[in-house]
Amino acid sequence: MNWKTVVFSIIFALIFFDPYFFNIPFGPLRLTLLRLVIICIFLFMLINIYLKKEQLDLKNIKWPLIFYGLWFYYGGMSLIWATNKTSGIKELYYFAIFLMLMIVLIYLLRHVKDSYIYRSFWLIGLLIVIIAFLEFFLSIHLPTSRFVVEAERFEFFEFKRATAFFYNENDLALFLVMIFPFYLLGLFGKKRFSLKVINFLMVLSIFLINFVNNSRLALIALFLQLGLLIVIRKKNWLYKGVRLFLLFLPTILIVSVILGSHLIRNIHIPENFLEGTGSTVIRINLFFNSLYMTFHSFMLGVGPGNYQFNVNPMFNTQGIINPHNWWLEILTNYVLFIFVGYCCFFLYIIVRLYKIYKYEMYKNELAFILFLSMCGFSIACIGPSSLFYFWPQWLIHGVILAFIAKSSDLNYSLDSIRYERALEKR
Repeated sequence: MNWKTVVFSIIFALIFFDPYFFNIPFGPLRLTLLRLVIICIFLFMLINIYLKKEQLDLKNIKWPLIFYGLWFYYGGMSLIWATNKTSGIKELYYFAIFLMLMIVLIYLLRHVKDSYIYRSFWLIGLLIVIIAFLEFFLSIHLPTSRFVVEAERFEFFEFKRATAFFYNENDLALFLVMIFPFYLLGLFGKKRFSLKVINFLMVLSIFLINFVNNSRLALIALFLQLGLLIVIRKKNWLYKGVRLFLLFLPTILIVSVILGSHLIRNIHIPENFLEGTGSTVIRINLFFNSLYMTFHSFMLGVGPGNYQFNVNPMFNTQGIINPHNWWLEILTNYVLFIFVGYCCFFLYIIVRLYKIYKYEMYKNELAFILFLSMCGFSIACIGPSSLFYFWPQWLIHGVILAFIAKSSDLNYSLDSIRYERALEKR
């Protein structure tokens, strides 16, 4: 095991265990062990590149890195009109750390095997699922959980919720969606039977945890990932499913009519919805509030970390001041072209991962896993209250950029790939 693998392991572990080490305040900013390690490795990387002339090939990810640079630059410029300068500086400080994290991962993972990356996510997911079940059965939580941090809020309520290393159940749900493909693909690989059983239990556990946590968007994301797997990898399952559906269609229609009529007779609108309260109404008002802030700022954004200071009272959000939507968080805090640029960046990494998977004749499992992970992320990221400070997001983005950077140059269209395969079959 080379030193870069060891350092990657340390950073990976600290993403989840960092809150249990020191936390030194510097005004509104804080220094932790994870941030110190990232800064030191980043400086060490620069020394190696400029003094020892170590090569760092970034041609495959040149445009994503340029976009991130523009995003950070614009965030600094938008402090001019930001309502709360302190919050803006804090977000930019974190942004700088996140950018260094991704660049450090690109530097380190050139010499780390894909199998090691796979095992790292697989093991942390297994640990998190075990912790989640302990929370359900023992009703105890880690110090980072909102049920500990804000214990007075839940003193007279009994919540059967799991948060693991995260602040709330929505953050946990998002991370479970991100790692779900690592176990889903493990069911179909050439692995030992015992590992397949564990992967199967993990798949069921992730569904169960999100169901008990009432994370509906995460469940939708999980079904999306499963559907994409079937469409891309298991088309024969799809054909068999359609045939079975058509075979039992008369029975399905009869049962649907009976159940549907019963549900219609007993349907009722929740009282809190009629009263203008409840999570659904709050999210709708947050959505309209985001659009209002965006247009009110002439599409320039309200500034980094300033969403909470611009919530308009005409939208009743019941005291909730976070956007609860990662896409709207980017659009509202930053300018429209940053939002469009992020959408292009997101589409770029998804397409590139899929091309790597297709180009390497379906053999690159990690490419397909990361592809499914980002597809699920696109939906599940709407769940958490605010995602900018969510470390695992930047971790997996850094891993993806590192993976793309060290992959062979894939300036091929899918049509040319299909043509080459057709020639090989002749």
